[in-house]
Amino acid sequence: MKRKLFAVSLAAMLLLAGCGGGKDAGGTAADMSASSAPSSDWNGADENDWGMGEMDYAPAPETPSEIDMPQGKAEGGSVYQNPRAKLIRRAEITIQTEKFDKSEAALKKLVTGCGGYFETSSVYGGGRRDAYANRSGQYVVRVPAEKYDQFLNSAGDLGYVTSKAESSKDVGEEYFDIEARLKTQRTKQERLLALLEKAETMEDIIALESALSDVEYQIEMYSSDLRRYDALIGYSTFNVCLNEVNRVTQEVGETSSLGQRMAAGFQASVRGLSQGFQNFLIWASYNVFLLVVLAAVAVVAVVVGKRELKKIRKQNEKKSEEN
Repeated sequence: MKRKLFAVSLAAMLLLAGCGGGKDAGGTAADMSASSAPSSDWNGADENDWGMGEMDYAPAPETPSEIDMPQGKAEGGSVYQNPRAKLIRRAEITIQTEKFDKSEAALKKLVTGCGGYFETSSVYGGGRRDAYANRSGQYVVRVPAEKYDQFLNSAGDLGYVTSKAESSKDVGEEYFDIEARLKTQRTKQERLLALLEKAETMEDIIALESALSDVEYQIEMYSSDLRRYDALIGYSTFNVCLNEVNRVTQEVGETSSLGQRMAAGFQASVRGLSQGFQNFLIWASYNVFLLVVLAAVAVVAVVVGKRELKKIRKQNEKKSEEN
């Protein structure tokens, strides 16, 4: 009789925990939809692009738009003014520089000044085999979210910005849903632990420990998801591409005057001619032996040709005298 009462109480506890979880999750989703901007205004990147891995949420488009911002005014109900908004912000910047070392040092100083860090850093070119080649650097920078605008605005000091793209995504609905699920699982864990203390038979203890193991797995999974979200929300991500060039060129737009566009074209032609001559000299320096051989062949051909020409002239003169 006692075991039947225990089994009934266990089933009732689990049923109440499940009902409580559904209520918490539903209430959270309703609160989120009422207090934040509509999700249709966002075209954020897929969670995999942000390092979130596979999750049981509806995926967003894989390619972020150039800048995904709310359409409303800032002083209105903007998601940036909403304390419940959980924004993941990201930007990609491409920069040209004539002084690569100086720009790279400035980038490191900027990251340190903003309290950020380099997630990855790669530099190509400038090695032993291509010591004089133009270098390029690829950097993934993580900066505190509150320093996002400071870093973005200061990136122009590193060189000439050729392209810049921003994207942002509000993951508040998913975040608060995970929090509600985590709270439900912890409540269920407490109730199972209370039942485990009252269990008397080995069968009941094994069943409760199995249920606890499942609950602990869910708690760890949801906690891990929240930690990932916190890292992505707390630190914005910047993909910085730093390219070394011989000369930074600013293209003249179609709105410029005819004289400006013609002057820019003439300057480009002069630079192209100068660069072409330099490239020829460089090619010649790498092919000196071939050029010497070709020059020797040309000299021999000229000498032999002159001798043959003299012989032909002499023969023609003799024929003309005989006639």
